[in-house]
Amino acid sequence: MKERIISVKRVIVINALAIIVAALIAIFFHAIVPADVNLEDFDSIFVKLFGFPVVAVFYFVLLFLHCVIVMRYFGKRSSITKLQIGFRFGTVFAVLYLVGMQEVVVEASPFNEWGLAFVNYQFLMGISDAIPALLLCIVTAYFTLSKKNTSSSWQLLNLIEKIKVVALITITFLIARTVGYETGVIGSNIATFPIPTYLWTIVFGVVLGWCYTVLYPIFSSGQNKFLLSYKLVVLTIGINWIIFNSFIGLIFSGVMLQLLVRCGIDIAVLFITSIIIQKYFLKSDIHAS
Repeated sequence: MKERIISVKRVIVINALAIIVAALIAIFFHAIVPADVNLEDFDSIFVKLFGFPVVAVFYFVLLFLHCVIVMRYFGKRSSITKLQIGFRFGTVFAVLYLVGMQEVVVEASPFNEWGLAFVNYQFLMGISDAIPALLLCIVTAYFTLSKKNTSSSWQLLNLIEKIKVVALITITFLIARTVGYETGVIGSNIATFPIPTYLWTIVFGVVLGWCYTVLYPIFSSGQNKFLLSYKLVVLTIGINWIIFNSFIGLIFSGVMLQLLVRCGIDIAVLFITSIIIQKYFLKSDIHAS
């Protein structure tokens, strides 16, 4: 019993320190990105009450806390090696941030139009989130996951299945976003920058499909279709995507509801698509690692 208590304390201390360091690294990277940002434009009630630095720290701690929680909770129940678990979760979160940051929402940036300057700036902002997230997952997995996660067997997707997954998720995401753009349910720059908006939508659909295939082996063991989709899509990708997007709502007034609606539609579509994929498109065998 005593060893278990010490072990739990060790895990808590390592995770807490890792999250704080990752948040500080992300904030430092963001601070050195060259851009004409006027802090007075941040007019949310949270910024007015607590100040922008406090809001920024809270956001990154919350984002990275979720990364660690899902990585450890689901990773402990997987037979994959701990470094594989950390790398898979870390790369998924990193790519989500890197590509998600490129969404064509010009008014949330220091620029007035979409172009190379916007892309470069958003890339630097995305990499500032991606690198700490990747390192965080790898480090916490290595130092806090049990060594019992050794080479074993897990359910892998073959190349054809991966192509099916990515294609179907990309198509359904594109359809859902197109309906949202054209009806105005999802706020966008479709009227002023239609080609970049649709290009990003297609690319991000591919990214969501890729994320699904990367995380699938971790969640596939002993899961029914609904639970697998719920844990992988909603609890892991979904909540993280919502937290990631919420930063704009935390610093700008009157946009949080729109962000939640947008993310909610994204995750609902991905969840339904995942269930369809599980039921009709995947018939994987168990392969040795």
